[in-house]
Amino acid sequence: MAIAEQSREYCKNYFENLSQRGKKMSTAEQAEEYVKDYFKEKQHIKLVKRSNRELGFDFRDESSELFVEVKGSEKSFKRFPGCYFTNSEYEKARSCRKEKKKYQIHLIVGIGSESPEHHIEPGKSLLDKAKAEVWWCLTGKDFRAANLKK
Repeated sequence: MAIAEQSREYCKNYFENLSQRGKKMSTAEQAEEYVKDYFKEKQHIKLVKRSNRELGFDFRDESSELFVEVKGSEKSFKRFPGCYFTNSEYEKARSCRKEKKKYQIHLIVGIGSESPEHHIEPGKSLLDKAKAEVWWCLTGKDFRAANLKK
């Protein structure tokens, strides 16, 4: 069995077992749990959840040499439009490159489907290929203020 097939089979089995446990988790939580387990079982690396003061990643290894950002979606890879990244995530990938540390993006697609997939990209891809976009946002406070004026 090729490594890609082993990874695909591991991913499928993991999510089947997770659904049998009956614990309700969001798509993001399922993706994060999968990646933590993947690193423990396949890479023999224990990942640590970032503290509230740390920005730009979801997990790091205990020596802070590897930083991991996790993205998850219920959509299949063919239907997946892409990922948005925060400025903090971009800056963390950039600082990792400068400090010669690893930054990885783990995309888990097809969560809850028959064929979930695990894709891994180095932080270099984010730095070299990502296109900057501007976001504009209205907060709940803005909407509440508008409703009060009616």
